[in-house]
Amino acid sequence: MLLIMINIALGFLTVLVGGWLFTNSMEYLSHRYRIGGSFVGAVISPILTSFPELIVFLVALLLYGGVSGEDVAVGTVIGEPFVVSTVIYPLIFLIALIGFYRGSRDDLVLEVGRELVIPFIIVIALFPTVLLPAVIRSFIVRYLIASLLIIIYLLYVHAMRKRGGLIVEEAEKLYLAKVLGLGDVIALIMQLIVSVSLLYLGSKLLVSSIIDLSRIVMLDVMGLSIIIIPTATVLPESVTAVIWVLRGRDTMAVAALIGEKVLYSTIYPALALLLTRWVLTYEAVLSVIIVEAVSLAMLYHVVRGRLTWGVPLIGLLGYVIYVLLLTIH
Repeated sequence: MLLIMINIALGFLTVLVGGWLFTNSMEYLSHRYRIGGSFVGAVISPILTSFPELIVFLVALLLYGGVSGEDVAVGTVIGEPFVVSTVIYPLIFLIALIGFYRGSRDDLVLEVGRELVIPFIIVIALFPTVLLPAVIRSFIVRYLIASLLIIIYLLYVHAMRKRGGLIVEEAEKLYLAKVLGLGDVIALIMQLIVSVSLLYLGSKLLVSSIIDLSRIVMLDVMGLSIIIIPTATVLPESVTAVIWVLRGRDTMAVAALIGEKVLYSTIYPALALLLTRWVLTYEAVLSVIIVEAVSLAMLYHVVRGRLTWGVPLIGLLGYVIYVLLLTIH
C-alpha cells in the first residue's frame, strides 16, 4: 500500500512538471507564430495531451480485448468527458479562487472568447455518438459514420483556425532555452517532446497505481473505468487548465478542456465504431445524458462570454445525480 501511494504521488508530480513545461510551450507557440490562443488551447493542446487516454483505449482493446478490455475502453471514452464536466470545472474555479486571493487574478469569473461556442456545439451535437458502437451492427454503416466524424473534426480544426482568438502577446521565454541556451525552435521542439513525455509517463504511473489501489478496495471494472481511470488520465488537460487559470488565460484553460471533449465526440467514437462492438450499460447511458445536460448549461455561459460559479455547481449537481441514480439502480 505504501509503495502504491508513493507511486501515485510520483505520478502526480511528474504530470505537474510536464504541465508546467507544456503550458509554457503552448503560450510561446501562440506568441512566436501568431496563432490564436483559442486554437492553441482547443486544438493543438488536446491533441498532444490526449495521448494517455488514446494509449489506454488502444491497449485495452488490442492487448486485453474481451469483455473487460471493452469495459475499460468504453469507460475511458465515456468517462473522461464525464469527469471533466462534473469534477474538473469545480477544481478550476477553486484554483481561480486561490489565484484571486493570491493577487494573480482580478476576479472570480472566467472570461472566455465566444469562438468557444463552436466546440461546445460540436460536443452537444455529437457526443452521444459514443453509444453508436453498441447499436450499429452493419460495418458499412459504421465505416460511413466513422468517416463522417473524422471529416467533422477536420472541419472543426479549420473553423477554429479561422477564429483562433486572441494571440498571447506576452509569453515567458522557453524554460529549456533559458536553462540550456538552445535556439528557440530547437528548444520548442525539445520542450514539447519532454513535456508530453512527462505527461504520458506520469499519467501512466497514476493509472497503474490507481488500478492497483482500486483492486485492493475491490472496485468493479466499470466503476473503475468510468470514474477512476478518467480521473487519472484527464490530469494532463486539468493541470494545463489550472496553470492557465492561475495566469489569467481563461480562454486557453476552458479551450483545453472543451477541445478534449471534441476529440471524444468525434475521433474516439470513430475509432470505437471501427474497432469495437461493446455493450451498452446503464452507467454509460447515464453519464452521456449528464454530460449533455451540463454542456448545454455551459453553452449558455459561453455565449455570454463569462463562466460564473453556476458552472461548477451544475457540474457537481450532475455528479451527485449520477452517484444517486447508480446507487438506486
